[in-house]
Amino acid sequence: MNASLQANCLATAQRLLQARHENRPVEDWPDALRPNSFDQAYGVQALQMAALGPVGGWKVGAANAVAPPTCAPLPLRFRYASPSTPAGENLSLRGMEVEIGLILGQDLPPSDAPYSQEQVWAAVREVCVAVEIVESRFAHRDTVGRLSTLADLASHGALVHQAHGVVAKDMALLKPEWACLQVGQQAPLQGPNQNPAGDVMRLLLWLANQGSHHCGGLKQGQVIITGTCLPMVQAAPGERIYAAIAGLGELDFICA
Repeated sequence: MNASLQANCLATAQRLLQARHENRPVEDWPDALRPNSFDQAYGVQALQMAALGPVGGWKVGAANAVAPPTCAPLPLRFRYASPSTPAGENLSLRGMEVEIGLILGQDLPPSDAPYSQEQVWAAVREVCVAVEIVESRFAHRDTVGRLSTLADLASHGALVHQAHGVVAKDMALLKPEWACLQVGQQAPLQGPNQNPAGDVMRLLLWLANQGSHHCGGLKQGQVIITGTCLPMVQAAPGERIYAAIAGLGELDFICA
């Protein structure tokens, strides 16, 4: 990346960090700050993680079963093991998504030789229920463009997950029959897994072999979330969040 692009990435990262620090969503997003490529978006992610790190996990997903995956590192400071309650000072959107989480038992650092499916699965220690709290540093996140949203850590706010999941022996755990999400007194959502990305192992292989390299690869103890199983539901402060996935268990917490 040339000096001009590096300067643009730094300016974009600084503006997103400012919005996060001030808890004031960006209203005006000038063209000069918009990433023009996936490399730039990932570069902006890495620059933010230098300030927000260490990396406590990853989110990975895809628009459909054949679309190229995308990812974002998740700051450890915004990761909570249920029943811990996420801090609320930086939460405004409070979008709740129930997801399959993977707790890593060993490192998968960047490697010249691609990891096999067997090697990646062997690195997963536990499979758990997770809830991503979706946030945005943009006042109008649906209008800033895909690359800007990706640069903004893919609209990540916080992660709540089971402290201990199910031992990762059978890959059938990645294909649950149903999931459930209830926010406050709203009617619960329950039904078959609707993750549009399809095969979770495809996402994991890409993340290990390519996606995570801009932030040092995958490390023991990190939690990987793999795309929402059900539509997002917005919460209000003080509401109880309940999530369950067939074969994995359940979790609940109070949204700050």
